Amino acid sequence: MSIENRESFFQRLYPFFPPKVLRDIELAYILAKAAHRSQSRKELDEHGVPVRYFEHVRRAALIGIDLARIVRPDTVIASILHDAIEDTRDLRPEMIEHVFGSDVCGIVKVLSKDPKEGYLDRFYACTDWRAYFVKACDRLDNLQSLTGSPVEFRRRQVAETRDKYFRLFDRMVILTPEEHRDGTRRLRDRVVDTTSAIALD
Repeated sequence: MSIENRESFFQRLYPFFPPKVLRDIELAYILAKAAHRSQSRKELDEHGVPVRYFEHVRRAALIGIDLARIVRPDTVIASILHDAIEDTRDLRPEMIEHVFGSDVCGIVKVLSKDPKEGYLDRFYACTDWRAYFVKACDRLDNLQSLTGSPVEFRRRQVAETRDKYFRLFDRMVILTPEEHRDGTRRLRDRVVDTTSAIALD
């Protein structure tokens, strides 16, 4: 995976948005980085050090921008904040709604396993393609970061993706407006291909 930083992240976005929108995205970036500051991932970097958690949410946003080529303020911000409610104590739904609006807050709430019971059935009832899109970006980054993970963990991730998430991502493509459908189809297909390519021994 290529190393990203704040400058390279925002270089992608400068051509698309006016300053006010860029400030909103930058605020989401700063808040997520601060909220996840004490967390790390199971994956290790090239030096054997656990990767800081914020790298995951940044990479999920970049998958939406670079692979799907869907560059919208709502999906970029929701990608950056997608684990905020579930995994941090600092960013509550009320705060996200106050700062970024009901639309972004709604996407992030659908993505949150709160409560955990019934999560996937509840998700499947959602008709907002953007929640599925952010989830697909999240899942693809998780799959792409499995290198070096124990075999049993890889097997669980592959089985979960096939058994539980493929149907969500098929639904994503159906729900996506025509203008963005090529992007969500490309994203779904990459999830399927990546899942099939993961070594299980």
